[in-house]
Amino acid sequence: IGDIPKALRTTAIRGIELSKNIIMAETPFVSGCKKLETCITKMQNGLKAVNYNKNATTPSAPVGSYKENIADDLPDSSVETDNVEKSNEGAFIKIPDDLKDLLMKFASQQQAVLEDFEAYILEFEKGNPDAKNAIKRILHTWKGEFGVLDLSDYSKLIHEIENSFENGAVTAEHLFKLKDFLLNKFSVAQKGLMPVLPDSEKKQLVPESPALPDDNVVKPVKPDTSGNVDNTSKKSSEAPVTDVQQPAIINADPSLVTDFIHEAHEHIHAAETFLLELETDPVNAENINSVFRAWHTIKGVAGFLGLKEIGSLAHGMENLMDLARKHELMLNAEYIDILLEGNDCLKEFIEIIEKSLSGEPFRIPDNYNKIISKLKSPSVQKKPEDLFVPPAEKKIGELLVEKGVAAQDDVAKALQLQKDGDTRKIGEILINEQNIPARNVASALANQTAARQNVQVDETIRVPVNRIDQLVDSIGEAVIAQSMINASSTIKSIEDQSLHTKIAHSEMILHQIQELAMSLRMVSIKSTFQKMARLVRDLSKKSGKEVNFVTEGEDTELDKSVVEKIGDPLIHMIRNAVDHGIEAPEDRKKTGKSAVASVILKAYHKAGSIYIEVRDDGKGLDKDAIMAKAISKELCKPDAVLSDQEIFAFIFLPGFSTAKVVTDVSGRGVGMDVVKRNIEALRGTVEIQSEKNMGTVFIIRLPLTLAIVDGMIIRAAGESYIVPTLSIVESLIPADDQRKTVFDKGKMINVR
Repeated sequence: IGDIPKALRTTAIRGIELSKNIIMAETPFVSGCKKLETCITKMQNGLKAVNYNKNATTPSAPVGSYKENIADDLPDSSVETDNVEKSNEGAFIKIPDDLKDLLMKFASQQQAVLEDFEAYILEFEKGNPDAKNAIKRILHTWKGEFGVLDLSDYSKLIHEIENSFENGAVTAEHLFKLKDFLLNKFSVAQKGLMPVLPDSEKKQLVPESPALPDDNVVKPVKPDTSGNVDNTSKKSSEAPVTDVQQPAIINADPSLVTDFIHEAHEHIHAAETFLLELETDPVNAENINSVFRAWHTIKGVAGFLGLKEIGSLAHGMENLMDLARKHELMLNAEYIDILLEGNDCLKEFIEIIEKSLSGEPFRIPDNYNKIISKLKSPSVQKKPEDLFVPPAEKKIGELLVEKGVAAQDDVAKALQLQKDGDTRKIGEILINEQNIPARNVASALANQTAARQNVQVDETIRVPVNRIDQLVDSIGEAVIAQSMINASSTIKSIEDQSLHTKIAHSEMILHQIQELAMSLRMVSIKSTFQKMARLVRDLSKKSGKEVNFVTEGEDTELDKSVVEKIGDPLIHMIRNAVDHGIEAPEDRKKTGKSAVASVILKAYHKAGSIYIEVRDDGKGLDKDAIMAKAISKELCKPDAVLSDQEIFAFIFLPGFSTAKVVTDVSGRGVGMDVVKRNIEALRGTVEIQSEKNMGTVFIIRLPLTLAIVDGMIIRAAGESYIVPTLSIVESLIPADDQRKTVFDKGKMINVR
C-alpha cells in the first residue's frame, strides 16, 4: 500500500465508501452508480499512469473492518499547498473539474438535510433515542459523501465527530456548532468552491479538544431563589466592560454577507414578535425556543463572518433565554426590557453592516457596552412570585367535565376509588362505574394527546420578488393577447363551435393562472401589525400611559407592494393615537373611563378592497380647535359651514397641528400629511370618524393589488378608454323609452 500514490489510494477509499452508501441506500442508486463508474475509471487510469505491476506482491491489509481503519488511510488534516487555490475571498481546496458539478449538487441538497439535522438535535437533547440514530445516519452519510468528493479533511472531521458521538462525548451544543459550521461551508460549496479546513476550526468542533473559554463571551447572571446573585457569575458581573476593538469587517464572500443581513433581519423581527408575546405569556415554551433559535443562528453565522461583537451580544441574550428554557427563571418585564434592548442593538449592528457594504465605516453601536453590562449583571432580582411554574397538563377527568360528559362528583368518586387501592385507570373506572360512554373517554384522550404534538408547518421556498413581478407581467401580456384573439373579427367569423369551445377553455385556464400569479404576491399583513405592537409598547412606557393594544384580522392578505408602503402611515397614525388621542390615566378616571386605554388595529376585506382601521378610545378630535386653527391659517372663512369630514380633513394638510406641546413623538403637523400622500399613492382613501370623549377611528381603504387591474373598455367621442371594474357601480343597456334627446344636440338616458 505504501508504493501506491496517495491520490490513487484516496480514490479507492472514495469508491469503497460510495459502494457502502449505495448498498445502505444512503446514496441514490442510479446517480451513485454513475459516480462509482467515474471513480473506477479514474482508478484504472491511475494504475496505467504509474505502470502498476499486477504480479508485484503487496503487504496484506491490516486486520479489522474498513470502518475501524478508514481514519488511518485518510490524508492528514493539514492541506497540502499544491492542493490549495487562493483568492481575495480566501483559501479553497482545489476541486477536480469532474467533481465540481457533484459538489454543487450535493451542497444545494444539504439545506433540507441540515434543517432535519437541527430538528433531530432538539429531540436528541430531550433524550429521544430515535433522534440519536437519525443523527448517526446523517453523520455517516456526510462522511461518505465528503470521501466521494475527495474532501478527505472534511470526511476525517466528520469521522472523528461520529466516533465521539458514539462514545457519548458529543452534546447538543457540539452538534449545533457543527450544523452552523456546515451551513456556512455548504453555502460556499454551491458555487463549486470548498473552503480549506484550518486546524483552529477543527479544534472547536471536535469534543475531545474543546476550545478555551472566550473572554468576549458574556454570561447572564443566574439569580437563585433567594434573590441573591450566583457566586459563579459574581466575578464577571463586577468586571468593567472593556472597549470593543473594531473588527476587520467582513473578509467573506459578499453574497454570504448579504444572505446574513437578510436572514438576520428576519430572525431579529421574529425574536421581537415572540418577546412581546412572552411579556403576557412568559411560560410559552414554543415562543421561548423560537427566540433562542433566532439568536443562536445569528451568533453562529456572525462567528463565521468574524463579527465577534455581534456573536458576543447574541450569545449573552441566548444564555438568558436558555435559563428560561431550563425553567430556571421567569421572563418578567425587567428581563424582557433587557432582551428587547439587546435585540434593538442587534438590529442596529445589522444596519451598520449593510451600510458598510456601500463604503461607510464600521462602528460599534453606542449602547453596546451598556447592554453587555446589563446581560452580565442584570439589575433585576428573581422574586418569589417570579419562580417558574410549568403549566400543568389537563387531566382526563378535567377534560370530561369541561366537555359536559361527566359530572364533577363522578370524577371525584373515581379518584377516591383510586386512592382506596383501585388499580384501574380513571377513564376505565368512569366507563364501568358511572356508565360514561367509552367513545367520549376515547375522544378526550385523543384531545389530550393532540395537545402534546407539535404543529406542522407548510414547506416553503424563497423566490426573489422581481421574478414574481416578471411572471405577473408576462401573464398580463398573455391575458391581453388572449383578449385580442377573442375580439378578432376573423375568429368571430369562424362557425366551428369546437374551436370557440377550445378558445373559451384556454381563456378560463389563463384566468386561473392569472389569479394564481396574483396570489403569489399576496402576503399577510401580520408582520406589519406586529411591528406596531412594539411601537405601542414603547410609546406607552415613554408617555406613562397604560395602553392595551389589540390586533384583529392580521392574517388578511394583500399585495406585497401595498404591505411595504402602508407601514409608515400606520406608524404616524398610531403615534398620534397614543401621544394625542389617549389621555393620561388620571384624566381618564375623571371622565369615568378605565385607566387602561385601548388601541385597536383591524384589517378586513370588503367589496373588493381591503380596509384597515386604527381605533382608540381617547378624547377624540376637537372640531372647534381644528376649525379655529384653520381660520387662523386662512384655510377657510370664519362664517364657513363645514361638515365633520370637511373639518377633519384639515389635519391632513402640511404643517397643520393643534398640539399645544410638541414632543419628540408627534405634534409638528408632518405625520398626517405623510399619511394622506402615501395612501393616495396607493390609490387608496382615508376617512375619519370621531366623537368627543369617545375616541377616533381612521378608516383606510386600499386596493388589494397594484399589479393587474381588470377594466371595461368604453368609447366616448371616438376615443377608447378603460375604466377599472372596481370603479364601476353599475352597467346597463338602456331601453328605448329611457333614451332622450336634448334639443337635437345631445343624447342622455333617464335611469330611475
